Amino acid sequence: MNNLKFTFFALPLACFSVFSVADAVLEEVVVTAQKTEKSLQDTPIAVTAVTEATIQDLNIKNVVDLQGIAPNVMLLPAPANNTGASLAIRGGVAMNPAITWEPSVGTYVDGVYMGKTQGGIWDLVDLERVEILRGPQGTLYGRNTLAGAVNFISKKPSGAGVSGAVTIGNYGLKQGRLIADYEIGQDIFAKVVLHNKSRDGFVKNNPGPYQPATQPGVIPNNINPPTKELDVIDSKGFKFSLYYAGENTQVDLSFDWTDQDNTPPHPQLGNMADWWAPALGFGPSPATGGLWVAPVQLYDRLGRDRYTSLDNEMYETSVVEGVNLIITRQTALGELKLTLADRKLDWDDQLDMDGTPHYIFHTARHTSYSSKTLELQLTGSNDFMSYVAGYYSFDDDAFTDNPQSGFLGGFAIDQKYSGGGDASALYAQVTFDIGDRTDITVGSRRTEEDKKGYASYSGFWTVDQQRSDSNTSNTFIISHQLSDTTNIYAKAADGFKAGGYNTEASNPAQAGAGYGPELIESVEFGLKGRYMDNRVSINAAFFDNEHEDMQVAYFTAEQAAASVVLNNSAEQSGFELEAVALLNDTTQFSLNYGSLDSEYTESVMAPDGFAPELFPYAPESMIYASLEKDFGNYRIRLDHSRVGEHNAFPYSSKDPRSALTHVEARNITDFRLMTSPMDNLDLTFWIKNLNDASYVVNMIPFGPGFGQLTLDFYGHPRTIGMDLYYKF
Repeated sequence: MNNLKFTFFALPLACFSVFSVADAVLEEVVVTAQKTEKSLQDTPIAVTAVTEATIQDLNIKNVVDLQGIAPNVMLLPAPANNTGASLAIRGGVAMNPAITWEPSVGTYVDGVYMGKTQGGIWDLVDLERVEILRGPQGTLYGRNTLAGAVNFISKKPSGAGVSGAVTIGNYGLKQGRLIADYEIGQDIFAKVVLHNKSRDGFVKNNPGPYQPATQPGVIPNNINPPTKELDVIDSKGFKFSLYYAGENTQVDLSFDWTDQDNTPPHPQLGNMADWWAPALGFGPSPATGGLWVAPVQLYDRLGRDRYTSLDNEMYETSVVEGVNLIITRQTALGELKLTLADRKLDWDDQLDMDGTPHYIFHTARHTSYSSKTLELQLTGSNDFMSYVAGYYSFDDDAFTDNPQSGFLGGFAIDQKYSGGGDASALYAQVTFDIGDRTDITVGSRRTEEDKKGYASYSGFWTVDQQRSDSNTSNTFIISHQLSDTTNIYAKAADGFKAGGYNTEASNPAQAGAGYGPELIESVEFGLKGRYMDNRVSINAAFFDNEHEDMQVAYFTAEQAAASVVLNNSAEQSGFELEAVALLNDTTQFSLNYGSLDSEYTESVMAPDGFAPELFPYAPESMIYASLEKDFGNYRIRLDHSRVGEHNAFPYSSKDPRSALTHVEARNITDFRLMTSPMDNLDLTFWIKNLNDASYVVNMIPFGPGFGQLTLDFYGHPRTIGMDLYYKF
């Protein structure tokens, strides 16, 4: 802790004697993290802004493309999925992508809350910037932002004309985008965005390697695999926008639709007990002529596979669509904004969850989800204060049919569950100017939330679920301009996530008991500065979070894929640094660092008799470094990300599953060469995972009932390609 404090206060005094004298300066970045436009350096919260230039350089299209950029932020695909997300900020995470579970990180597109992490990965191809807000955003953003929020801001129609982009790469990657943006009347603009993406799989699915004539001999299995490749991408979509830019009134209407028809990532068998198959009668027997029935222990292995053998047909489809309407009016009190949104998701997957060519465990989910958003917001300012106030309403409804079967047909269950609710809130935040250099911000939000749903288990039992929660979340910030180059701030903020029900429980008692709301109290101290004649930027923050009844997702694997949520209080603290430096007129270096210390402050027993001890997706350290050099006719950029070792599940260290779900540290380096041979043409040659690192992203452990069967999901191998951007 003393080292952290020393680092924090010594940062402005750091030595930059290696810098050459330069005329170039860092660009000013404007964000809307606090619902009003403000310079990033003057915004007294921890926020990472990804600019339009960086979005193009890195070809950022969705939330997981941002992985590694911001300190203490993990943005990953959920286990076994390409379109479901696991989002963690400062150790706050909702691991399970079930449609009835609420996230800890809120995702927003143009101010509209996206609701769930299932189906939460789809391409957004016309972005102006992305803002990653770290820490509770309970006052301005509300429920389910205890850990933070990710804002995607699209480019408004402006009459920019026609542009296109094409990406080609190995593994058959083909990606295209066409944008037509015209002024169709006085101050009226229309834009159409078309996009598609396809990629072959990273893993080939072959017939079973062990057959009657092999050693050992196995009964015929998976002779003709129904799915030929895994991790296949096939996506298409469009967005149509109308924008009226009147002097006092602006209207922004948009329709979007994305259809993904993928195959899921490879569920590689990482561990399997040798005794399990014979104990269940899957070994050799006289009835099979001495052949093995299902020697599952032969298929566990470490290191990323290129070939596998899985017997179930596997698919993952996601159709996301929505309509958004934003009306803004300038009034005597300030800017009045009305936001209306109606969004829908149809999502299906079918998985082979044993990593073998044998019928051990297969599962599917068929999900439908809809949500409606209404927000009325007033922002304004006068000589001594600025303010934001509003009313927010969010209604949603979800349903999932989750059939599961296995053990060579020996069991089959059909879980069905639903969940939905109504949430409403009133909020206000005011910033007072206290002299020329000091501001004080006070905010509060009152939320009322009602939930209802049911859980059904193969017709044996059905539990109806209904609950109500309410909360008042407050924010207090004092910021001070220490000098012309340095701002400091102190922030205290609350966050809230309503309670719910264990819709994926394996028995009616767990399903009916549910879990309580989660509350967070956070304290943050920050520094933001620009030095060396505006050629060095340093943003730093120290935070301490107190979680009351933290909602811990606990995968029990009882009777297949059962999960429950436990309420267990916790404390998390850490330090974050974001530094950018122009070493000279042609060289820029960026360094982001995050450290995190997590500890449970209660000991709550899980159904299996263990108490959660570890924190998922909470590495003790993360580093992101970027070096960019401009050679005149071309630029070269190197990006390196290091994620420290961490755990994928919150198990006890005494539980064997804790070792099986321990994620080793990983180092990933990306290379890009960018050039503009013509004024209207940009080319980027890229290599991702330059070192072709083989690394596990997440796992699924099925526990002792399945012989400690554990599935490993690996990150992408080295990929090589080229982006072409053309302005007609």
